[in-house]
Amino acid sequence: MCLSVVVHNPSCLLAEGRWAGHEWNVVHNAMGFRCGYVKVLPGHPWHGRGYDKIRADIHGGLTFGQPDVACNKGGPDNGYWVGFDCAHSNDAPDPALSSSDPELARMLGQGTVRTQQYAEAECRRLCEQARDAQAS
Repeated sequence: MCLSVVVHNPSCLLAEGRWAGHEWNVVHNAMGFRCGYVKVLPGHPWHGRGYDKIRADIHGGLTFGQPDVACNKGGPDNGYWVGFDCAHSNDAPDPALSSSDPELARMLGQGTVRTQQYAEAECRRLCEQARDAQAS
């Protein structure tokens, strides 16, 4: 029912929503990079597939695929999350989200900070691609 990243570190959740029939989450990691995830249900062609086997046009490509984990929200724990991160070449951490060493953040900061709005828009775009993949 839930994304493991959020279950193990609830304070990393920045936003969540539904779009085009799919649930999405935006989180951040300790270095200050945002990541986005979209949940697909059983019967969807992406469900249970390795992220490297899924064709999706998303920032940096898909870098995550993992089943739901139990979280006491009710409902079945049978979804599958696919996701991307904003920690690629030319991406920079958001200093407001970073809990890392300031020197490391400075070294990593030679790119563009992918904003909250950007990460949410990419999640919605991935939701639309998931919807389209199911329809074909």
